Amino acid sequence: MTHTGTLEPLYQKIEAAALESGSCLIGFADMSDLKGMPAGDAAVFEFPYAVTFAVEIPKEAARASLEKPSEEIRSAYKMCNKKLKEAGEKIVQILAAEGYKARFIDPSQRIDMENLLGPISQKAIAARSGMGWIGKNGLFITDEYGPRQRMGAVLTDMPVTRKAKLVDSKCGECTECIDRCAMKVLKETEFGHHPESRDAVIDWKKCGVFEAKLIGDGSKPERACGRCISVCPFSRLSE
Repeated sequence: MTHTGTLEPLYQKIEAAALESGSCLIGFADMSDLKGMPAGDAAVFEFPYAVTFAVEIPKEAARASLEKPSEEIRSAYKMCNKKLKEAGEKIVQILAAEGYKARFIDPSQRIDMENLLGPISQKAIAARSGMGWIGKNGLFITDEYGPRQRMGAVLTDMPVTRKAKLVDSKCGECTECIDRCAMKVLKETEFGHHPESRDAVIDWKKCGVFEAKLIGDGSKPERACGRCISVCPFSRLSE
């Protein structure tokens, strides 16, 4: 679709819809630099742009997972996913009404179960929007909430004319997440705005097996670990 004039009114309409659905941060990303990265669905690269949005994980849920896996943070993940889905569906409707193609990327969707791959990395998209950085814990970190957020995205052919300034990592010398990881799966690795390989940052399979055991078979309440979220200083749980 060819659009004449400024797209700012449309961007603002999208931002308002995301906020109304419980999102706390919204950004717009150019996907061109992400082509070639590992993805569960190669069709995602047919979309040149993305809208990315985040829902905050409450501090009390993160505190519950400081020392051991908790039901609270698992419930928080589900709550966040519900809000992200609501926001994503609204944004898709807005874009479709304007004549643009749009596809919501559900944060809970796994296409490649063996390698724990979704359609595309939500964190990579968010980093391209300039909202934050990918930390040593392999999570997306923002100044506002640290790693205490879940990310969602809508891929689209709506042009993104806002110029995003990429955020350099602010993890510095901190290794709290690495030192206190319950399964010792994190590796201290230097990388730019996105690691070339997830395996260089974290043993995803080992982490995934642990999380699957915590979720269980339904005979007990579901739990999640969340230690890498709760111990991060940027989560600001003492405030």
